[in-house]
Amino acid sequence: MEVRSVLTAAVLSLICLWFSDRRRRYKRSSYYRITRNAYELTMKDKGRFGEYQIFKKLAFYEQGGARFLFNCYLPREDGGTTEIDVLMIHHSGIYVFESKNYSGRICGRETDQNWTQLLKKKTSFLNPLRQNRSHVIRVRKLMGLGKETPVYSLVVFSDRCVLEKMAVKDPDCQVTNWKGLRRAVRRFAKRQPGTLEKRDVERLYQSLYPYTRVSRKEKREHIRNIHRRWGKRSIFW
Repeated sequence: MEVRSVLTAAVLSLICLWFSDRRRRYKRSSYYRITRNAYELTMKDKGRFGEYQIFKKLAFYEQGGARFLFNCYLPREDGGTTEIDVLMIHHSGIYVFESKNYSGRICGRETDQNWTQLLKKKTSFLNPLRQNRSHVIRVRKLMGLGKETPVYSLVVFSDRCVLEKMAVKDPDCQVTNWKGLRRAVRRFAKRQPGTLEKRDVERLYQSLYPYTRVSRKEKREHIRNIHRRWGKRSIFW
């Protein structure tokens, strides 16, 4: 009985150390420094957790000078805003990520207005490829980027999804899940590995960073505008 108690205490100590280490590494990450989202909130919130998973998969790119931004609210011509979930600025180009932390089977074509999630029931949601293409356009216009600077669009689903075969013709777009994300980015990065110099990466980062510092009021207004345009079912994780 005493041995069992000792073993139980040892296991619990190891679990506590594991959670403590995860929380400590989270607090050191760029994701936390920029978003200031509490660890517990990020782990429980589907949207934030999906964004953090994208960062975790690609965080090693920071060693080569990449910079990350999260929840960038870029201005639209109509006075509203469009939100980019995750953005990575790398010497090979700019990567714009649309995070979809969903479950079930995902069906849709590049040209469809809506895609379908098949889980307990059928649910439609806005085509994320078209959604993210508008984000790419915003980044290009706002930063004054020419065609020589590649801006890649990646729609990233969770590993709980089964992605039906989707014929994506745009060579700068990719639909993947968490486990395929590194491979997808690596494939893009090999195209033009020296497109941006270190000073270009930093300039773009500093120019876009202010768009991550929006107030709660501005975020609520952003969501209300989306509801007015697309309906309340247009936002879910």
